[in-house]
Amino acid sequence: MPSASARLRRKIDLVLPAFEHPGRLLLAHPRVRDLYPPYMAASTHVSLVMVPLMEVALDRSRALAPTDPVAAGLIAYLERHIVEEMHGDEPGDASLGDLAAVGVDVDALLVGPLPRSAAALIGTLYFRILYAHPVAVLGLLWLEVYPPQTRSVERLIERTGLPREGFDPLLLHADLDVRHGEELQHVVDALPLEPWHEELIGLTALESVQFLIDGWMAVLGADVETPAAVS
Repeated sequence: MPSASARLRRKIDLVLPAFEHPGRLLLAHPRVRDLYPPYMAASTHVSLVMVPLMEVALDRSRALAPTDPVAAGLIAYLERHIVEEMHGDEPGDASLGDLAAVGVDVDALLVGPLPRSAAALIGTLYFRILYAHPVAVLGLLWLEVYPPQTRSVERLIERTGLPREGFDPLLLHADLDVRHGEELQHVVDALPLEPWHEELIGLTALESVQFLIDGWMAVLGADVETPAAVS
């Protein structure tokens, strides 16, 4: 019988072509230099709240741990992963610095309206962590199983001609997420998941994929072909 991580990977693999589609369009777009900064900004709101969302999941896991072995099993992993995802003194510092390097007004970004796709994803995750189960946070983190490819990032740097430091988050995660993705699969397999836990992780991962696609495609505009919706 396939492991829990294998079942989850098989499910997300079905929508992987749609998840990768916006990145391919960006790389081939004639206005790639102009589009790269807003393209990255479209998902930055989610990056900024990743650590706070894990902290909410950690608090909820600690509260449930005495009677919930899945929540108890999440604690050590979240404590460790929160530290690994800080990348600076405050959550999001590194991401904002990278955006500033390619000309994004990060002050305006922080006080301006959230893209609807980012707001929907953040709200969905917060709700599921608090009211369904904190294991839902693994649905967002599951995207680390599919890290950016260093070769593609280097091609983006070449095509845009933008400062290399503006690509640090992509280069960092192209390296780190190989290990993070493998670790996450081991964590999922070690947890005493029931079928509904797996369904929750899978649903949250699929929602994360869809909301991110929506945000990226909104930047790329109406002149490109939108990938089929994740159903």
